Amino acid sequence: MRRLESGLLWLVVSLFLSSVPAISQEVRCVLEARGDGEMSGECGSGDTALELRLRRPVTEVDAMWVGALSLPQGDLGVEVAAYQYSDGPSLIMRATAWHELSEYSVSEDQLVLAWDRGSEAPPSELDLRIFARARELLPDEDSWDRNDDRDCENDGSSISLYCALAQATAEVMGRYHHRQPAMQAVRVVIRSEWPERVVNHRLMDFNNDARTTLSDVRRLFTLAEEALVPLVR
Repeated sequence: MRRLESGLLWLVVSLFLSSVPAISQEVRCVLEARGDGEMSGECGSGDTALELRLRRPVTEVDAMWVGALSLPQGDLGVEVAAYQYSDGPSLIMRATAWHELSEYSVSEDQLVLAWDRGSEAPPSELDLRIFARARELLPDEDSWDRNDDRDCENDGSSISLYCALAQATAEVMGRYHHRQPAMQAVRVVIRSEWPERVVNHRLMDFNNDARTTLSDVRRLFTLAEEALVPLVR
């Protein structure tokens, strides 16, 4: 099997385990109303129980609930939102990855959520639109910022790989999502195809590496897109 074909096979398997039967790692949360619009309670997974706090959003217009999961190293910001698939919307828990909710019920006094943390939510057609828009933002060498600092507010006439994807995600989704499936896909491709060009931040380091060419950036989009296509729902 050619390297490209085997690489894509590895990407399809490793990107979204939801397409492969696996041992369930269910997380189930039972939250109670605490006043001031906040719901809080425990999330259990095996012998582990962590506190989750959620409330209705003020500014995150595409989320139904926003809050934090208490971890030993600090709070992890989370959101519950609907994500549009071809067969209709699905509720998603957005955390360090995106997971489809297997259970969701809400009343005035209680909110119950469950998801499998071992299975990531599949991509949708929206993710493919993100790649298409990112390509439009990087049409030639003059438009490519070779010195990314992950601050997209100071971009002038050129734009880095990270900022092109961030802008494309914001335009397609209404705002930027760091763990959007399309964003996750390019990170996995870089780790697979160009691991020697990464020190800390995959997108920034790959962009700024002197060996990276615009052809590499275009190949990155193609590989990530081809890995997602079989999983799009």
